[in-house]
Amino acid sequence: MHQTILKKFSEDGIHLNDEQDNFLKIFEKNLPRKTFFGNFLKKKSKKGCYVHGDVGRGKTMMLNAIFKEIKLPKCSYHFIEFMRFIHNELELVKNTKDPLEKISKRIASKHRVLFIDEFQVEDVSDAMIIGKLLNLLSKMNVFIMLTSNAKIENLYKNGLQRDKFIKQIKQLEDNFVVYEFIGDKDYRLKNINLNSSKSGKDFSQDQIFEFIKKNFNFIGDLQKELEINDRTFICKGNTKDFIWLSYKEFFRQNLAISDFLAICKNYDWFFIDDFEQNDDYGKDVIRRFIGFIDIAYIEKVKIKFFLNNDDIQSLYSGEELSFLWDRTISRIEEMRDINDK
Repeated sequence: MHQTILKKFSEDGIHLNDEQDNFLKIFEKNLPRKTFFGNFLKKKSKKGCYVHGDVGRGKTMMLNAIFKEIKLPKCSYHFIEFMRFIHNELELVKNTKDPLEKISKRIASKHRVLFIDEFQVEDVSDAMIIGKLLNLLSKMNVFIMLTSNAKIENLYKNGLQRDKFIKQIKQLEDNFVVYEFIGDKDYRLKNINLNSSKSGKDFSQDQIFEFIKKNFNFIGDLQKELEINDRTFICKGNTKDFIWLSYKEFFRQNLAISDFLAICKNYDWFFIDDFEQNDDYGKDVIRRFIGFIDIAYIEKVKIKFFLNNDDIQSLYSGEELSFLWDRTISRIEEMRDINDK
């Protein structure tokens, strides 16, 4: 596996640093066997891995490459997708005894390897579920691969009933390869050519409207109400092809991840303007925006950000969501560069 992955990276023009190469060697030693008996003989092998580090350090790139090479029944999720799947499963078994054990058995009967990308825990209900669920899966010999921007000891920091969550996570930590990717190279931006058209340019509302009208050839007024999940929200305008959002108005509304998913599946193009700066007093707006960008990135929707003279990094000056914000900045830069070409 080690040489195969190195060769594929090299063909893509990617050269691993010493730490990434060392992780690959460590992982290969703990590679899940094809049979339970094989794992039993390999008593000192770990039951999973937790790879953490700053945004763009190559965590997802590495584990995706490994995941593709594993010749076992396997499944892969982004953390948001995984929790949505688990909540749906819980709804199906809500009137039964030990619902998490039933779900774990169902997963373990189909998959030997589970990869969850961008593991992050912010919600108390998710915290109470995920720790127990992962331990159950681990005991059922499901090999678990996790990536995260946070160190294990910083997961669900300052969250409600955190002691229960940490107790569960500590059990995983003892049985996992825990590895940090460091360095100053952002692998997400390796193929991006910076677009000079976006720096310092100021767009008025009329100019944005004309830009949209020119590119989508619509006639008449824009619909300024948006129906999502049986609720009505305000936007600047939408048609069947696109939606125009005001950052400072739209993300002040009580939107959830399920709403962002519905929006991203309904529109091909998003236009966002009216950006403003927020600190921790405005963290609800920032949290919703982060959630939206996560879903938009996963769904690969096309977004044009009319930031005008605003610096993307300065939109949030707080501390509580800083590690999530770093990831969001990287994603916005990538989406801007790709969609502005």
